[in-house]
Amino acid sequence: MPAIARRVAVIGAGPAGAIATDALLKEQAFDVVRVFDRRDQIGGTWVYTPHLPAKIPSLKDLINGNADVAVPIPENLPTETPKTEAVNSHQVRFSDTALHENLHSNIHPSIMSYTQEPFQDTLSEYTLTNYGPGAPFRHHEQIRDWVESIFTHGGHEKLLELGTTVELAEKKGNEWVLTLRKERLGKNYWWQEKFEGLVVSTGHYNVPWFPNTPGLIEYDDQFPGRILHSKHFRGAEKFRGKRVVIVGASVSSHEILHEILPIVQHPVFASIRGEPIPAFGWAPFKHPHVVVKKDITRLDPATGRIFFADNTSLDDVDHIVYGTGYTFSLPWLPHVQERIRKAYRRLPGVYQHTWDIEDPTLTFVGMLGGGFTFRVYEWQAVAVARHLAGRARPLPPTTEQKAWEKDRAERLVGGKAYYSIAPDYETFFELLRFIAGDPVPGTSGRTLPPFDKKWLDIWAAMTVPKIKRWEWLNKRAEEEEGRTKARL
Repeated sequence: MPAIARRVAVIGAGPAGAIATDALLKEQAFDVVRVFDRRDQIGGTWVYTPHLPAKIPSLKDLINGNADVAVPIPENLPTETPKTEAVNSHQVRFSDTALHENLHSNIHPSIMSYTQEPFQDTLSEYTLTNYGPGAPFRHHEQIRDWVESIFTHGGHEKLLELGTTVELAEKKGNEWVLTLRKERLGKNYWWQEKFEGLVVSTGHYNVPWFPNTPGLIEYDDQFPGRILHSKHFRGAEKFRGKRVVIVGASVSSHEILHEILPIVQHPVFASIRGEPIPAFGWAPFKHPHVVVKKDITRLDPATGRIFFADNTSLDDVDHIVYGTGYTFSLPWLPHVQERIRKAYRRLPGVYQHTWDIEDPTLTFVGMLGGGFTFRVYEWQAVAVARHLAGRARPLPPTTEQKAWEKDRAERLVGGKAYYSIAPDYETFFELLRFIAGDPVPGTSGRTLPPFDKKWLDIWAAMTVPKIKRWEWLNKRAEEEEGRTKARL
């Protein structure tokens, strides 16, 4: 089968963009591979940005779907324009990252790393202190360094155009025309480049998602700075002595809860809708200084009172931290962004989270979750590289691809349930391996090994260190409370 594309652009230089770039180059089938990232450093969402003030410009716009919009494109290119808030603000563009000082990985290195790029065994002082030697957690700076090493080890850094934002991608004839913007000498420089294939590896941890709870927008207007998102958590000190509610029961929520627990006003209130994620269960919330509440049903902007589904309420709260995840946003791909606006927290029109159904020259790597990240990105990347090189097995007919999406949307609606590959890990990995096939003899194409069922055992055991530490902290706090009561 002839190549689908000879000139390919990779959008994003994080973990997904790194492995996509490497897979493309190892196919030895492309005349041009270019990598664009709006940050000035390799790493994507693993670039630490504590210097960027954390803020959501307008919670109303965010909830109403009017945030992270496409910017106006100059008529004549190339050109230079002055910098503006709408084009250059990291807050308006949601370009700051969701890292805090103690953020570490949660996935075991043996199934998080790529098959040819293992993680180093170096542990941070935080990990050694809290979990001891042999712990599976890696500090965010180590992960960023690992991503960079994938580019530099293969000499791929010469393909990078950092500090460059893709502001528009339009299909004109058989080519993707990319309108690009780079900040230089205090101005915006704009130009265009053309490609035959796109690999979107920008991730989905940029634009926060909030539930549209009655009174939320008015509450935020009345009490500015009280409502926060986990993306903007930078450290515990801000919460010292404060009365705090944490919303959500996924990883970001219980990590923040335990970061602030030693210094906040007790108790901390954990607002949870339904059940927490099965991997950790209720273990993070059993601390004697944590009170579990049902989901928030209403916020009163007149009094500051918060109402819960268990018919209780709270007054005098200093901060409400929403660990409620993110929504997809690709304003520079207008036809895809329009689909996203009409769907609920998912990437519509895409088969197996990877191929655009209507135009398979548009592909996606890393726009999924549910575990085995980053490892699953490698399977996506190799399948995409072979597909664009014309060496992969054919995709199913578009009718079958649309049926896959329709069935999934009807069953899972959106959010994590939709874009998670859990619990069908093996099925997903093996489908991508089947589509990719083996590398062409004589090339350096990556070989995807069969899914190893031992990975499931590693996955199941990953939560044990954290759960054991929470149990130890819970017991210690209970003993301290007992000693305090005895003295009284």
